[in-house]
Amino acid sequence: MMNLLTLAKFPFLKDAKIYVRNEGATVHELLTDPLFESARYIAIERLENVLRKKDIGNRVLSTESERIMELFSYPLARMITVCIQDDFFTRSYALSEAVHMYKNLLKEPVSFIFDVAKEFNLIVEHSDDPDQSQILFTHYLTYAPTRYKKWKMINRTMNNGFISISKKDLSRILQEVLRKRINEELENRSPHREALSVFSEDISRIKNKVLTQRKKHEVLPLGKLNVEYLPPCLKNILSLIQAGENVAHMGRFALVAFFNSLNLSTDEIIKLFSKSPDFEEDKTRYQIEHILGKTGSTSYKPPGCDKLKTYGLCPSEEVDEMCKRIVHPTSYYRWKWKNEKRKNDRKEKAK
Repeated sequence: MMNLLTLAKFPFLKDAKIYVRNEGATVHELLTDPLFESARYIAIERLENVLRKKDIGNRVLSTESERIMELFSYPLARMITVCIQDDFFTRSYALSEAVHMYKNLLKEPVSFIFDVAKEFNLIVEHSDDPDQSQILFTHYLTYAPTRYKKWKMINRTMNNGFISISKKDLSRILQEVLRKRINEELENRSPHREALSVFSEDISRIKNKVLTQRKKHEVLPLGKLNVEYLPPCLKNILSLIQAGENVAHMGRFALVAFFNSLNLSTDEIIKLFSKSPDFEEDKTRYQIEHILGKTGSTSYKPPGCDKLKTYGLCPSEEVDEMCKRIVHPTSYYRWKWKNEKRKNDRKEKAK
């Protein structure tokens, strides 16, 4: 079994789960026993850091007691996250745990990163180049953030079905694996009744903070854009991006091209994307400027409804009556804008 410090830094690993189970503490004891008071405090700290730092934060782990409390704070933080019952926060929490793991992996030897990759069921191999590893290309395509230029297959070397990859980039792929794993594990769980009671004040406080952040996303009075006029497809894509989801390239392309059609500037579009937990301005700016034709000779037009349906970007369960009458997202937006303007004009005349 791994040493206690490693388990505290990587509490999602199999050995960490075995350690917690072997300690024999019940859920009731974790929630109420004074012995675990520090673990409960750290669990709340992890979650508050999600909103402040987009990372669960670092703590001193110099003693055995500190390492044990750090380790036990992880299942408690997950339990509280479920009690908060907010998809946006769950996704943000999953990303924060994954980002924290990524930073820790960069300090570990390649052999340890390989062990983590194999525990995550990724097929990886050593390379002749000591600074490079290899990952099965299907696993690369599943988890690599290919919306960025450096991650696209054309910029990678493949040999016998394996993609060459650096230690840093392999760690980044593992970040995405853990993010998806935690999010999937927590999204359909029911809140623990005793945890709801024990952490009621903390849950209420975090919910209020989350609500404040969500309100910032709902209506962004930016330039010529009103998010409330967006069709369901684009509103859904924007919501996913701002929540840190790994949206497919076509979804990001459709959104940026649409914003461009409304004459939003590059900086205005970047501001919308900046709400995402994994926002990186330089990479986002490059991608946006490419779509807008500022780094090439072509400026792309936003795709119509048929193309969005082809790429699975039309949320059929959210289609409204206006969606059924138009063939392009820009038509939907213009109708909403004109309809609201007519209402305001009538109100002005009635005064």
